[in-house]
Amino acid sequence: MPLKTIKYSQRLGDILRCLPAAKLLAEQGHEVFFDCQAQYQGVFEMTSYVKAGHNQGEILDLEIWPNKYEDYRKSRKTWTDFVYSHPAIRESERTNIVLDLLGTERVFGLPSNYHLIAPFGISQNFQRNPLELIQTAAKELGRDNIIVLCPPNFQIQGLATYTAPSVEQMAKAIRDADEFWAINSAPVILASATRKEKETRFWGQKNEWETDNIFEFDGLIRMD
Repeated sequence: MPLKTIKYSQRLGDILRCLPAAKLLAEQGHEVFFDCQAQYQGVFEMTSYVKAGHNQGEILDLEIWPNKYEDYRKSRKTWTDFVYSHPAIRESERTNIVLDLLGTERVFGLPSNYHLIAPFGISQNFQRNPLELIQTAAKELGRDNIIVLCPPNFQIQGLATYTAPSVEQMAKAIRDADEFWAINSAPVILASATRKEKETRFWGQKNEWETDNIFEFDGLIRMD
C-alpha cells in the first residue's frame, strides 16, 4: 500500500480542516499519516483513515504559515480554497470533517443539559472580546445554564467553566451541548463535524481577515 503524509504542524483548527484531504487519500488506497505537533495528535484517535506519523512516503506540505502566508493573503481565497487547490486533494469533500471513531459516551462531569460558550481563540487577527460574548449568553440563556469552554487554568468568577483534557472530550462536549456559541476557532470546526442536527451560533472574523473563517455547514448561524 503506498504511503502519504500530510504535513501541517500547528493550529488545531487547521489540522481538523485537513482531515477531508486525508480521507480522500485513504479512499484512493493510500496509508495516510499526519505530521503535526504532539499536542494535536489526539485528533487521530477519532479517525480510522489517518494516523499520526512523520515522513512516511510522499509528503504533502499543506501548511500556510510561514512559507505560504504571503501568497495566501494575496490570493484573497478562503483558507479552504487555498489549501485545497493542491492538485492531489482537489477532489476532497473539503467541508466534510469525519470523526468516525468518536465514541457516543458523554463527557463525565457535565450536566445532562447545558449551553456551551467558546469565546476564546488564538491567532485571531480580528479580535472578539470574550467577555461580551459571555455576557450576551448569560443574559439570553441564563447564567446558571451556560458553561464557558476555557483554556487550561482559566476560571471566570461566578460562572461554570470547562477545560477539555483532550480533543476527543472537547468534541463530545460540543456535540452534546443544547446551544453552542463560538468564535472562529477550533471549537466551531469541531462543531461542523459533530452538530449536524443542531444549531451553532458563530461570530467570525471580519474585513480582510474574513477569508480565515470556517466554511458554511448545516446548522451554522452567522452572527454580526
